[in-house]
Amino acid sequence: MIERGPNGAILNATSLTAREVAEQLVLCPACQIKVFKSWPEGWDAHAEHRCKGLTASSGEERKTEFKRRFAHLFL
Repeated sequence: MIERGPNGAILNATSLTAREVAEQLVLCPACQIKVFKSWPEGWDAHAEHRCKGLTASSGEERKTEFKRRFAHLFL
C-alpha cells in the first residue's frame, strides 16, 4: 500500500516496487529529505553529491551504494 505525505510524495518507497514509484513524487528512501519530482530522475546526482543517508565517500561509491540498497526501485 502506498503511503503519501501532505505534499503527495510517496513516503514508503523501500517497501514498494519500481512500477509503483515510477514517474511519481518520491521521498528519497536513503535520507528521507529530498523529494524526487519524477522517480528515478536525478537519483544519481543526489546520491553522488548530497544524500545524507549514504556512507560511502567517493561519488561513484555513493551511487553504487544507493543503487545496491534500492535496486528494487529501478526498472
